[in-house]
Amino acid sequence: MDKMTIRTNKRAIPIIKSAFTGKLLIFALATLQLTGCAKDDRHNTPHPDRGAVRVTTDWSGCSSDASVPGSHTLRIGAESQEVTAETNTFKSLLAPGSYRLLAYNTPEGVSITGNTATVDTKDDGTLTPQPGYLFSATKELDVEADDTLKVTLPMQQHIRSLTLTLELAEGDKERIAGTSATLTGIAHSLDLTTGEQNVGQTGRTVAPEFKLSTVTPTRAEGKPALAALLRLMGVITGERQTLTLTVSLKDGSVQTLVTDLTDLLKGFGGTMEALRLDALLNLPTEGDMGGTITGWKEVDNGDITIH
Repeated sequence: MDKMTIRTNKRAIPIIKSAFTGKLLIFALATLQLTGCAKDDRHNTPHPDRGAVRVTTDWSGCSSDASVPGSHTLRIGAESQEVTAETNTFKSLLAPGSYRLLAYNTPEGVSITGNTATVDTKDDGTLTPQPGYLFSATKELDVEADDTLKVTLPMQQHIRSLTLTLELAEGDKERIAGTSATLTGIAHSLDLTTGEQNVGQTGRTVAPEFKLSTVTPTRAEGKPALAALLRLMGVITGERQTLTLTVSLKDGSVQTLVTDLTDLLKGFGGTMEALRLDALLNLPTEGDMGGTITGWKEVDNGDITIH
């Protein structure tokens, strides 16, 4: 063993320095450190008097033609937080208790006030014909102190795509100078917490923009058509969904055709996959009384190119 010498006024005293002494010192230091951390070890989180909420939004239920929004809002109580990732920890710690979590996006053409989402209106009073896709979800939370609550929200889609296709008879494409149209009985407002239409609203009108297109498959492959793409929040049950199409012909005449889509749109809110309705547009020839729209049917698939 090593020896150390301590000198006093009277004499030098040899002291043995051993490995055992070193171990005792290390043990003493470790004990002090553990004693200092004992209070923290009694808690699960750095916030023992409050709880955290970690939210994952699940977008797997969106339709095949929709895309996940680039950002969305998380709201708990009176506090809101805009986020871009699918999983986020809410910005504020919460006192223990019950809360409602609401997640939603704000797409182009839709305004959010409180829990209400409303499709914007154009200057002519008609609804925006192609707003972005709206999603929301809500969940009741029970927040506990000294804990991180992890929740998953399946996001619900509220706006559905509708394509109206009017196939033309041979030669009619060259006769058309322009078109305008309206579709009545359309919903424009809903509650984000329930996904249901706000009670008491009356149907609004949307103006489909019909353009010449190439549609496949059709009743006659490759035949030209008029097609309009809409995105709708829904239809008002109890009101008629009436399509009025005005066709201006190059000879100076104007044809106004009215057709009822109520039966075809009565289940419009049942699914969010894109819906396509197809019919035949027959313009009058010289001496005929007027044109007709006939044979509406739902088309399961098909590629539409609008020019």
